[in-house]
Amino acid sequence: MPKEENDDFGAIDRLEEALNSLVSENIASNDDIYPKEALSIGTIVRSKNHDRLGAIYDAFYGDIDKNNTKIIVYTVLLFPEVSIRYKKLDSNTYYLTNEYEYDIIAFLMMPCIDMDSLSKSISLGTKQ
Repeated sequence: MPKEENDDFGAIDRLEEALNSLVSENIASNDDIYPKEALSIGTIVRSKNHDRLGAIYDAFYGDIDKNNTKIIVYTVLLFPEVSIRYKKLDSNTYYLTNEYEYDIIAFLMMPCIDMDSLSKSISLGTKQ
C-alpha cells in the first residue's frame, strides 16, 4: 500500500504539526492568557456555591454573557472548613474548583497569599 493510504493522506503528520503549534503558542503567550481585569492570584475570596473561603489560583476567560462580554472563570483553592455546620465537601481537605466571577466575593482589603509557598506546603494532593 502507498504511504498515503496508510495514514489517511498525511493526516497524522498534519495533526501532530497542528497540536505542536498550539502547544508552543500557549507556552509562548502564557502571560497573555491571564485576563488583565482579573483579580490577582492569591486574592482571598469566598465561594458562594460552596460557602467556603479560598484564594484565587488561576483565571481564564470562559463564556460570553448577554452583553457580549467575556466572563472570567477563576480557579479557586478552597481552604478546609473549620465549622461543624459544613457538610457539602470533606471539611478536612483543600478543594480546587472553577467559579464564575459572579459566584465569588473578593476580600480586597486583605493582602494576597503567596500561592507558590502555599502550594508547596500542602503539595495539592500530590505524593512526595
